[in-house]
Amino acid sequence: MPHEPKARRILAGLFCATLALTACTPPTTENPMTGSNNSDPATVKARVEELKQALKDLHAFKTETQKVIGTQKWADTDNPVNSACSTSDRQDGVNYSILSQTSDPVDLEASVNVVRTFWESKGFTTRTETNPRDPGLIRLYADENGGHLLSYYANIKGSSLEMDTVCIAGDQTAIYKELDRQEASPSPSPTTK
Repeated sequence: MPHEPKARRILAGLFCATLALTACTPPTTENPMTGSNNSDPATVKARVEELKQALKDLHAFKTETQKVIGTQKWADTDNPVNSACSTSDRQDGVNYSILSQTSDPVDLEASVNVVRTFWESKGFTTRTETNPRDPGLIRLYADENGGHLLSYYANIKGSSLEMDTVCIAGDQTAIYKELDRQEASPSPSPTTK
């Protein structure tokens, strides 16, 4: 077989070329179980910062919405709550949810109309629900791609706003651990002279 040594040389050359190309290829960040590796420390810290910014943005938006409704005194019922969510492209992630309430009276229909107009001007899709058996309550819901959900309950006994931040894609467990670590770390105190 006069061609056998030539075939071996070709195979050996292809093998060496493959090794050389493999050595030059950067390591993949794909995790076969979840897709991209979103749990490396730098990515997790970046996601936590995105989540914190989303919460700041949501508080500002909530305040704007409350001003649109009127001069009622609003109170946040609890600290923001973390929850699991899915992004618009169906990635797992996390967001914050906040709830704010007032017992001050509102004009039900007028308040729902101004909130609807305001939210739609910000790109949200809205829908309203009423129940003839409960004429003292109007529910307004809104959503936007990315998991940003809002609701306004105009009620003769008091009204509420429940809002979620946008969904931040990432490893939920790793993001929660980093949030807990940051919240447990004491803040540096200013030194006095």
